[in-house]
Amino acid sequence: KWDAVVTCFFIDTAKNIVDYLETIYKILKKGGVWINAGPLLWHFENTPNEISVELSLEEVIELAKTIGFKIEIQETSKSTYMANPHGMLKYVYECARWTATKV
Repeated sequence: KWDAVVTCFFIDTAKNIVDYLETIYKILKKGGVWINAGPLLWHFENTPNEISVELSLEEVIELAKTIGFKIEIQETSKSTYMANPHGMLKYVYECARWTATKV
């Protein structure tokens, strides 16, 4: 069992987000903290013949609560990704950030 799990630009790689959240919950100690940051750019949404569960931010938060997390902090912020500080092209994502505790 772990005291904390940090996921950064990760949970949207899931084909089934329910599995990811249940695994995070399972490996945390009671009172353990899950910290997440990243966009929800579901990796399989436009892939032909792939089946995946793609939830909105609100649905992910409700799922986390249903699984047994208490959301302590929730906010969104902009974050660059794969940017060249010397170039003019920069990708900026609207990222969801939260801290949740296993109850």
